[in-house]
Amino acid sequence: MTNNPGNQAPLTSHRQEDWDEACETYLLEHAPGLKDYYAAQHQAFLQIEEDALSRYPDPTPGDIAAAQAAEAALPSRKRTELQLRRSFVPLAAHLPSEVKRSRKRFIQRHQRAWNRANPAPLTWELERTLTAEFRRTYGQ
Repeated sequence: MTNNPGNQAPLTSHRQEDWDEACETYLLEHAPGLKDYYAAQHQAFLQIEEDALSRYPDPTPGDIAAAQAAEAALPSRKRTELQLRRSFVPLAAHLPSEVKRSRKRFIQRHQRAWNRANPAPLTWELERTLTAEFRRTYGQ
């Protein structure tokens, strides 16, 4: 029977995942204010996503029909310009993806603003110190 290292890799990766999870739990318990920070971040991000959904709702068939009618009312040159910008993708397929992109930009912009306004209490120095302490205590 040959030694197949492919059979050993999942066991090693599971051990590493367990180790990483234990280290993360250790950081949460020993970094002051980190649990509260993550809870506040989670709540803020949920609120941002709700705001994005209300601000950029999925288009209804009526919205698409109205946009198509408005596009049809444009002069030929402008209509062709719009179609070229979409690479000739029909408006019915283009409009939902544009709404999703706008929603995603809104979410990302507000999440970055929240992160700038609320710096994480776990600095890289503190994380390095706590990780070293964790390794000394539990050995790896």
